[in-house]
Amino acid sequence: MVEIDMKSYGLSERFINESNLYEKMTVGRITSQDKGLYKVITGSGELRAQVSGKFRYKAINLSDYPAVGDFVMLDVNDEGSAIIHHVLTRKSVFIRKAAGTSNNEQVVAANIDIVFICMSLNNDFNIRRIERYIGVAWDSGATPVVVLTKSDLCNNLEEMLSELETVALGVDIIVTSSMAEDGYFSVNKYIESGKTVAFIGSSGVGKTTLINKLMGKNLYETQGIRNDDKGRHTTTKRELIVIPTGGVVIDTPGMRELGIEGADLS
Repeated sequence: MVEIDMKSYGLSERFINESNLYEKMTVGRITSQDKGLYKVITGSGELRAQVSGKFRYKAINLSDYPAVGDFVMLDVNDEGSAIIHHVLTRKSVFIRKAAGTSNNEQVVAANIDIVFICMSLNNDFNIRRIERYIGVAWDSGATPVVVLTKSDLCNNLEEMLSELETVALGVDIIVTSSMAEDGYFSVNKYIESGKTVAFIGSSGVGKTTLINKLMGKNLYETQGIRNDDKGRHTTTKRELIVIPTGGVVIDTPGMRELGIEGADLS
């Protein structure tokens, strides 16, 4: 039988203690989601799961449903699938306004320790957008770190950094370039076993390239920038991945617009 060390997936004492309240159930962590279906990692391996009818009936908002990064309590059957009955209390949650005119909120990622806010140093650079990202990151309960990518395309780095520092008070700022083999080292020092990080930012800013470097292989396909110097969309779904050197990363689709309801920008 496969034995998975769930602590390497971020299962800490706070989640273990809460999971003990649910007898005869198995604790797992959501690693990916596709509409109403989930992949969940447990101490015995990966399972496919869906929420119970009772869970669906009691859910009021989109944010009540499990999301990538959530720890959940499951009933596991002999066929290798499972039913999700409870979502354990989130220690942090990254939320955006759902698409369309609805005021409902959508969970982007849960139980994250560090949010890497990625923005490229080309025409994608936008102070107001990064200020919104920082506000929502702080509001999530996680720690934001700004990652400026594609520094090889920038001719006025000092000027951009000076402008950024006016809105990124108390936030670490990292400058990277995918052209340099060691361009990801400054990001890697924030990641350790049991910790969960998430990369957010517009499409094509280099999130996928950074994750590939952290994984030590081309796990995801990357695409170049368009003629207008903006990025092409690469990631199509949210997914949680264990990094070989320790830690967990959650990759999210690019988000050009971010709802900031409830964010404390002060």
